[in-house]
Amino acid sequence: MMSAQDHGTSEPENEEDLRAIFGQLVGADIDAPSGLASKRRGFLPWHHPVKQVVRDRQWADLTVRLIKARATQGDTLRYFTLPGADLLDVRVLAEKCSAINVRIEYFGFNSGYVAAQGDLTELNEDQGAWISAESALRQANRITGDAVILPDRLEDIAINNSQAAEQLRLRDIFDVVNIDACDHLAYKPTGRDVCTFDALNAILKHQMVAKRPWLLFITTRVHPDLLGQPGLEFQRAISENLRASAEQFGGALAEAIGADPTRLLAALAGAWASTDSSFLKLYTIGLGKFLLQFFHAQPNLPALVELASAYAYRVHGDQPDMLALAFRISPEAQRAFPANAGGVTVVPSLEPQRAVKLAERAQRLQDLDRAMEAEPDLRSEALRNTESLLRSANYDEQAWRDWLAAHPQRPMTVDEVVVELS
Repeated sequence: MMSAQDHGTSEPENEEDLRAIFGQLVGADIDAPSGLASKRRGFLPWHHPVKQVVRDRQWADLTVRLIKARATQGDTLRYFTLPGADLLDVRVLAEKCSAINVRIEYFGFNSGYVAAQGDLTELNEDQGAWISAESALRQANRITGDAVILPDRLEDIAINNSQAAEQLRLRDIFDVVNIDACDHLAYKPTGRDVCTFDALNAILKHQMVAKRPWLLFITTRVHPDLLGQPGLEFQRAISENLRASAEQFGGALAEAIGADPTRLLAALAGAWASTDSSFLKLYTIGLGKFLLQFFHAQPNLPALVELASAYAYRVHGDQPDMLALAFRISPEAQRAFPANAGGVTVVPSLEPQRAVKLAERAQRLQDLDRAMEAEPDLRSEALRNTESLLRSANYDEQAWRDWLAAHPQRPMTVDEVVVELS
């Protein structure tokens, strides 16, 4: 078996690392929707099997691990999501959670969704698919009666007094937050002054009062030309950490991006402008450093941020330009400070040491495209699970196979995989 560092293999996450983050573990497909007139034939980037690896091995597996690691499991998973019309992510999570008797209470946004008025024949294809998908999940008892998707944009939660912000404030703390962005973190929707990164900040503020560990999944497009304000925040976070811990953090950072520690500043400037793996790892570290600093800056609501999983894959070009990251955020005991008459309060500085662990995990970023090429077993599993998922969502299987065989970045054929495994 080829090593992860050499070939981007997507073997399950290192068990020792996951046990350190999550602790030692203890302890039927949803029917195809009915009522749609014809099979669906419009395919998008998230219908490629490479995205199924993210759904299965990152989102679903880590969510189940989070649930099982809790002393009291409960029977409901509170899930923040940005689903498409087919609720593909909800379907996958619901399948895995059902096996441990947990239902999903999802909440999220999709600006393309409009609440149904009348019967299915009066709705467009996406609206019909949405109603059918949610109906199938309810009939299978996979979701709760409080599951809801609102017809707003994610970015609206960063706008004071907006409907989206008000609705978010009414929700309890989420167990899993999944920001599966089609675009980059600096993206601003037409007619708005806020970006996806602003929405992330709003989510973090909502989650600050969490009492137990939760998961943050972020899938985002990345490129040097798309850094924007988030990129400046990430660069600042890294620079501040280097000033605080030049030797320890600087060494880990240099190793992560394959740089000479004595020429680290020049290497950082080059990495931020490149499109290779050094840029992807640096972006991952920068985002993780931002999260570390955010929670470190909350003296009475501190939390440990750990990078649990990091994947990269291609969507728009020949180089990986999408990151799928998973962070486990574990609230820590509230700090009590002695009485004082004001002035500076000293907060324990644990952040530099935690940044070193973040850099070490980012170094093992996995290239899913290379993994799919190198491992027939992984490719077969991803293809099989994608086909099953799309079948349950009423997609035309042969049309999907044809689309996949002609894919411009990662063409695949079912017969090819079958022959390689035989």
